[in-house]
Amino acid sequence: MFVKITSVAALPDYILLVGFATGEYKQFDLKPLIEKYAPFKSLRQVEGLYEQVKIDVGGYGLVWNDDLDIAADGLYEKGSPCAPPSDMTADRQKLIEEFVKARRSAHLTQKQLEVLSGIPQPCIARTERGITDPQLTTFMRMLEPLGLTLSISDIKN
Repeated sequence: MFVKITSVAALPDYILLVGFATGEYKQFDLKPLIEKYAPFKSLRQVEGLYEQVKIDVGGYGLVWNDDLDIAADGLYEKGSPCAPPSDMTADRQKLIEEFVKARRSAHLTQKQLEVLSGIPQPCIARTERGITDPQLTTFMRMLEPLGLTLSISDIKN
């Protein structure tokens, strides 16, 4: 059975959270592959490689580089079913809206924020339009000139 991949997250301890077009989510433990197959050992040996996982064109699998990939059907068949993550889309949209509101309240244009933060204006624009998710350090650099930072809080049910 072929199911397309729609999302992936690299969780701690070499566990992937994979979302499928069926609406199902599965966790896939990479440790057995890392122990058994030489190409997968690089996920432990090359710093930051594991976190670079992305969905292959068309959702047919996951890739890290030209030498390392996993097919969608294997992930689906051998993954452990799990609950879907919280609605991050709504949380993400709210975060973007608050960021844009704060920039405008500070009476700053995107170009002015570029000068103050060192983040290129096109990156700021793509973030505000929801086209891209900046790295955490990039987003924090955009928040700093606005007198803001990020914090962690409990999820409210």
